[in-house]
Amino acid sequence: MLELLATGASNDFQEVVFHQVQAGGKRIRPALTILFCEAAGGKMEDALSTAAAIELVHNYSLILDDIIDDADVRRNLPTTWTKYGLNFGILASTHYREAIEEGSLQSPNHKAISRIIADTIRELVEGERLDVLFEQLPSDEDYTEKHRFREVSLEDYERMIGYKTAALLRAACEVGVICANGSKDLQHAAREFGWKAGIAFQLADDVLDLFAEEEKLGKKLGKDIYEHKLGNVVILHSLQLLSTDDRDYVLRVLRSETPTESDVKKVIGLLKQTDASSIVKDRAKELVNEAKKSIELFPNKEVTKLLKALVDFIYQRSF
Repeated sequence: MLELLATGASNDFQEVVFHQVQAGGKRIRPALTILFCEAAGGKMEDALSTAAAIELVHNYSLILDDIIDDADVRRNLPTTWTKYGLNFGILASTHYREAIEEGSLQSPNHKAISRIIADTIRELVEGERLDVLFEQLPSDEDYTEKHRFREVSLEDYERMIGYKTAALLRAACEVGVICANGSKDLQHAAREFGWKAGIAFQLADDVLDLFAEEEKLGKKLGKDIYEHKLGNVVILHSLQLLSTDDRDYVLRVLRSETPTESDVKKVIGLLKQTDASSIVKDRAKELVNEAKKSIELFPNKEVTKLLKALVDFIYQRSF
């Protein structure tokens, strides 16, 4: 990733573009790309450039996400735009897009991989658009107010996270098989695994945002509430389970310009009183089990065992 980011970047600018990836991360997406390449009969070396490009897509989206959300901290460090300024945050994200393309060009079957990555970035944009429109704070932007969701259904939510989260995990799995020249059947199985793992990943993320240990999480607990997000599945389920008064209070806090820490703690307390978290965790576990079944046809059983362990981590993780 650093090699791709260094290409064409001045020495001074490298510090800016390196910041996001050097902050760390779980690296689940590139791990999926490499493992699916090996599962389909390829070698790790065949997938390295592609895996780097896939992880850069993720980090590219995070830089922009932090700008849109006005987020100061990620992974216990200042976000790129906070540390280097808004102008350089935007420039860094633009540089990432070209580094992604460079990684795609260095990949085996690069035309097919570039097409998948381009399509996936379009899906990420649509997912982010919906996520913004699910926010409940009134805006002075005409487009946002015109298209704002006053209510968000579970179907709306799944459409949003499909674009914003699952699409990239699906792509990570599929391009791994393509790097190994795997069959269409294996590509289809990888897509199914990635999609279901991606939905499960976001369900787990929504639970962690509200109920994790803040130090492990690497960002402020209840971030979705501070950012007025109705696109959190725990909140959506809770709104169906709470009393009218408690439901109104949660929505009032989400629509408040500056929710206080006390407000956020009270909302989290109300959410904990419902069965929403258990409902979400059960659904995530169901998706994880379905994902595991989808990869039984892969020839390399040692690697499929690792893939199953990785998808278990997605469901069981604490950060």
